[in-house]
Amino acid sequence: MYLQRVKNESVWQSLKILFMGSLLIFLINIYFGFDNSLTAGEIERWQVLIHLHGGSIGWITLSAIGIMIWLVSGDRNVDTNYERRVRTLVWAAVLIFAGYVPSFGLAFSRPSGFLVALLPIFGSGAVIVLWVSAIFAFSQFKHQPVVTSVHFLAAGALLTAAIGATVGMLLGLERVIGQFLPLPAGDRVGAHAGMMDTYLFLVASGVVEWATRKEATRWSWAGLLQALFWMVGAALVPIAFFLNMVEQILPIFMLMLLVGLLFFLIRFAWRALANFSLSPGTKSWTFFGTLWLIIYMGLFLYGISLFMSGGGFEDVSWFAAVFAHSGFVGMMTNLIMGVIASRAQDGREVLPWGESASFWLINLGMLTFFVLKISSDIRLGAIVMGLGVLLGVFTMFRRLQAS
Repeated sequence: MYLQRVKNESVWQSLKILFMGSLLIFLINIYFGFDNSLTAGEIERWQVLIHLHGGSIGWITLSAIGIMIWLVSGDRNVDTNYERRVRTLVWAAVLIFAGYVPSFGLAFSRPSGFLVALLPIFGSGAVIVLWVSAIFAFSQFKHQPVVTSVHFLAAGALLTAAIGATVGMLLGLERVIGQFLPLPAGDRVGAHAGMMDTYLFLVASGVVEWATRKEATRWSWAGLLQALFWMVGAALVPIAFFLNMVEQILPIFMLMLLVGLLFFLIRFAWRALANFSLSPGTKSWTFFGTLWLIIYMGLFLYGISLFMSGGGFEDVSWFAAVFAHSGFVGMMTNLIMGVIASRAQDGREVLPWGESASFWLINLGMLTFFVLKISSDIRLGAIVMGLGVLLGVFTMFRRLQAS
């Protein structure tokens, strides 16, 4: 495992700030998760959106930026200018994302007014942060002792997220000035959501490889192709919607997802699954994250096939909840917790039981949630999962403080 400490102390402390920020913003997601599970009937749209983006932006995307910084910094000797650039990027990302997440609730819980305009304002800031992060990531390739496949996956993830977030920001702007994007009247959000769902595969598989490899080795063609298939496939989604060629392009997108998954399964997924440990630590988190990645991909392909068949999701009312939580909690939360656990190794004596209890509560709680949701359309199983996530957030935050 070459997921090791960053050599430069200033960058290492910036990563501590970033991951602590992502954990705090994640609390917004957790609060609304509990509230959603206890709400009878249909949940209001603003509540769903703030819950969703608290996880996808504040927790996952912020952590993805941290993973990139960690990866490109590594054991390099960097100057004060580099330290300052990283520190500025970290604080900009934390503050802007912290404002962006609640702006969804403010914008969609009221018909008009200044608070509605906060959505594209913070959205523009988030888009700038993502483009700067992606450019920064690729610009650091020339300074790497060894450019690995993980570098391509991490940088490619941020580039994909930047493009998808740009579409999302424009959709948010429509909330203020009215519709202007040349998108079909039906699923307009799909042009943004499909791409952002796909970028998670790049981040997740990069973390799995990073945590599973014993040392950094030069990139391989198989690793590069895995990244390219998912990056190009993700870019096809908004193209399909903007050109109104969904039926023609989405089958190509599905094929590219499958080919990328095949590369991942052959290269590293089997190693992560075979490397399971009952002891708390990165190996355990990576095992669960890899398992849920495979499940998430299967659900993703199933959802695309349902969409293309012209049928609605009325007969599979459980799909949206199961799909989103498989990716955001099962795949990404497990893997990000593993990364933070590695960063917080110096504080591992804090709540020594908390990490193990957390990953069992999260993953068994997810199974409970899914069974109840699919069989009886009951959301109460999410409480067990949520308690596990909350315990994980508290444990990792306290360990980062102590590290």
